[in-house]
Amino acid sequence: MPNNSQHDIDTSSRVTRRSFLSVGLGTTGLLLLTACGGATAPSTAKPDAKPAEATKPAAPAAPAASSPAAASPAAASSPSSAAVASPAAGASPGASPAAGASPGASPSAGASPAAAAKPAAAPVIGSNASLRGTNLSVLQWTSFVPAADEFFKKQLSDDFTKKTGINVTLETVNANDLQPKIGAAIQSGSGPDLVLLQYNWAHIYQESVVDVSDVMAQVQPAMGTVFPGLESTAKVDGKWLSVPHHTVPNAIHYRKSWFQEAGYSQFPKTFAELFEAGKKLKDKGYPLGQALAQSFGDPPTWCYPMLWAYGGQEVDQSGKVAINSPETIAAVKAMADAWRPAFDETGTGWDDSSNNRAFLAETVSATVNGASIWWAARDQKVPYFDDIGMELMPAGPKGAFLFMLNHNYAVMKYSKNVEGAKEFLRWVLTDEVWMPWFEVNASFVGGVADKQDNTPIWEKFPPVTRVFKGSAAKQRTPGFAGPFNQKAGLAQSKFVIVNMFAKGAQGTAPEQAVAEAERELREIYG
Repeated sequence: MPNNSQHDIDTSSRVTRRSFLSVGLGTTGLLLLTACGGATAPSTAKPDAKPAEATKPAAPAAPAASSPAAASPAAASSPSSAAVASPAAGASPGASPAAGASPGASPSAGASPAAAAKPAAAPVIGSNASLRGTNLSVLQWTSFVPAADEFFKKQLSDDFTKKTGINVTLETVNANDLQPKIGAAIQSGSGPDLVLLQYNWAHIYQESVVDVSDVMAQVQPAMGTVFPGLESTAKVDGKWLSVPHHTVPNAIHYRKSWFQEAGYSQFPKTFAELFEAGKKLKDKGYPLGQALAQSFGDPPTWCYPMLWAYGGQEVDQSGKVAINSPETIAAVKAMADAWRPAFDETGTGWDDSSNNRAFLAETVSATVNGASIWWAARDQKVPYFDDIGMELMPAGPKGAFLFMLNHNYAVMKYSKNVEGAKEFLRWVLTDEVWMPWFEVNASFVGGVADKQDNTPIWEKFPPVTRVFKGSAAKQRTPGFAGPFNQKAGLAQSKFVIVNMFAKGAQGTAPEQAVAEAERELREIYG
């Protein structure tokens, strides 16, 4: 398809690592100076880079990266704030899923040994009478599965508030808006008591969140062993600064019949094979689709695995910046060479909802995404529903790798109800709460620990969606081959790796795109 909207990324602004922390980063508007004990007023600096909105006559309009997340071609769901203090009538959602939401299942029995914490007896939820009548506010993303948000609100009112007497207000916002709201709350010293963090934000906000190691010691025996990649997101200097709650695994959704017409009876196993298939498919009017704007999910979960698949890495094991290598250049070159002939070129302006709508509108043949596309297609009864396949990321010369969104709950230090917030954490990770909520999400989310992810509820989901099962145990994290620490998190929040691939796709020489990424990483890593 012709490129009707090419958006160049501004690379003229260069900042030091400390000044970077105060800059609104891309579409996230990241306010990080407060996380490191900095200024008392928000920065008004111009974002380092912000792709413009893509337009294309043949495809749905691609919103700016701050647009609400959505799981269907319809308008994206609006953020909401709902008071859920009063218990609703009827059965408690803490024990069973909402009627009609998804196939039924029962929480699995048993518990795996705790790995990183000494087992401790969890107090009975609601046993602390002093918490009754207190207030608690929770901030989290607006899920791509609207039914899951509604179900969780009922769990809070019908189960948590009924047991504890704590009045809860739940606010949901677009995922790209979480960091600006968290940063503003830290700077003002007031805001939600609990926030649902993405990736390794516990490292970024380590000075502003409460040590919840005592809670993890109580809940981990029931959860099982937390997967190492996810433990690294929540544990800082030996302390749990957030509680891992779930992952959002991803896979490439593709149209099976279109790939067969192009000569592929199975989904391509390598990036090289996928790009060749994409060229044939684009010639037929069905290009590959990939979001490469500064957005929280689909761009980084494509770019990092592709970097690793070709042998590239941000830093070496000693923490020395190592991005400028023949392997990284080869990865960027492979993407750049395939972009025009194989992809919908407006993807450099797409956020995490744009590719959903493009796929459901049948303007792209394949795109990486969570299970929301598949479930939206089912719910909308699209005629091509049975033609949708899903496979994990393809391999490069050095293998196949995964990276996915994860969510962790954290308690803010400014909270006036820390004990109530800890009671929420103990409650939200019990089997009778987590398992029914997982079932309603219907494969869109995964567990963070072995016992969670081995639940027999997976067997209740259609076979095509089970490709996500177990993926959290296989993922690699940003900052490889070093740790997923604060510096790696800052590099991810600044979209250094995403921008590197996007620049290559837009025509910047791969060597130059990699060199610019190297300069940015050196500013961050020092």
